[in-house]
Amino acid sequence: MLKPNILILDYSVNRAETAVIKSCLPKDANITSLFIDAEESFPDALIKEKFSHIIHSGSALSINDTAPFTEKAIKLIQDAKEKGIWQMGICFGHQLIGRAIVGKHAVCSSTNGFEVGWKEVAFTDKAMTLLGIRKTEKVWQHHFDEVIDLPAGSELLATNEHTKIQAYIHYELHLLATQFHPEFNKLSGNNYFLDDREFIEKHHFNVDEIIQHEPSFDTGKVFFKFFLTLNKE
Repeated sequence: MLKPNILILDYSVNRAETAVIKSCLPKDANITSLFIDAEESFPDALIKEKFSHIIHSGSALSINDTAPFTEKAIKLIQDAKEKGIWQMGICFGHQLIGRAIVGKHAVCSSTNGFEVGWKEVAFTDKAMTLLGIRKTEKVWQHHFDEVIDLPAGSELLATNEHTKIQAYIHYELHLLATQFHPEFNKLSGNNYFLDDREFIEKHHFNVDEIIQHEPSFDTGKVFFKFFLTLNKE
């Protein structure tokens, strides 16, 4: 079996996403990671590289704003779709894929406000079968924006009361996306909350209470292992 050739596009403002995502990937995988903060962050020939999988990371940026790199990112997502490359979006990355494939109307600020902490999501029967997880699981959340419209033919994998579209898969378009962050484990996730204490508590959440919780399963192992089993036909 060929080693996966993975591209990580890191949109995080603090450049923190690459390390936690890499920790979830096979040590022998071929991994290219790029920090994205400008149009120039995307090499012109990037789409010509023979990547088997592309991961679009989370970010503190809002999908409702147009960043300097937004149009280039949208073009790459669309080109990768046409080439049949499997793409995974996480939080901002999930929203970016929605904006690229469906349109700007597919994303918005959540009417329920900030979702933060180790929050429960309900997985569908399909997700339980694909991923080997339970109906209700606890995962890492930190977002204000959401996707409200999916590409036709998408299969919803997870939902909760705060955000209807917590995860989905689209086999024909080669998309897997999550609103929550599967790359964070208990240690890295709670360290993030502690580092972000001032911001979180400004929005009326108690960080000391949040870090008493943890994920209910190994989200990184489950989601990234599953993603890498998905290959273009």
